[in-house]
Amino acid sequence: MMKIGIFPGSFNPVHIGHLAIANYLTEYEGFDEIWFLITPQNPLKKKDELMDQGFRLALLEKCIEGYEKFKINTIEWGMPQPTYTVNTLQKLRMLYPQNEFTLVIGSDNWDTFHRWKDYQLILKNFKVLIYPRRGSDKIFVNFPNASLCKKAPKIEASSTFIRKSISEGKDVRYFLPFGLYEEIVEYFVGKKDEY
Repeated sequence: MMKIGIFPGSFNPVHIGHLAIANYLTEYEGFDEIWFLITPQNPLKKKDELMDQGFRLALLEKCIEGYEKFKINTIEWGMPQPTYTVNTLQKLRMLYPQNEFTLVIGSDNWDTFHRWKDYQLILKNFKVLIYPRRGSDKIFVNFPNASLCKKAPKIEASSTFIRKSISEGKDVRYFLPFGLYEEIVEYFVGKKDEY
């Protein structure tokens, strides 16, 4: 049985924080693989905030190439929209019964976890591993299947910060995996040309 960490997100765009946390989990927390579950539309986010899903996928593919413990899963792209994590986890378990799945989320998401659809079912049927994020330091975990990854590094990069910075003309290339900055700038320039 493989121990798989399910790391959901829009990866809008993927940044060094995502990759460093996932890398830490495979090398220090006993996960055989981390599956980046790239979501087409987060029910808690506005659709116009998202870059094209094909572009987000291409960036993610580029930056995980060569590290065999990282995989990408696009199962939600074929599911009814909006997708919900509880349905996705159940479908993954049905498709890959030989694997043990753990949901990996940041402490900022844990703060709003009670708003997720059927969050009690997730906590009852799956393990949840919470990694620390700045601003969510006082984390209260009182569910048997949920645990805090206390030693995980705090790397304060966010996709929102990166998109905002690029739109303001800031050069934030070192918050991104090598080679992605130029592609993202070009993407946003192309989007401006469409209007």
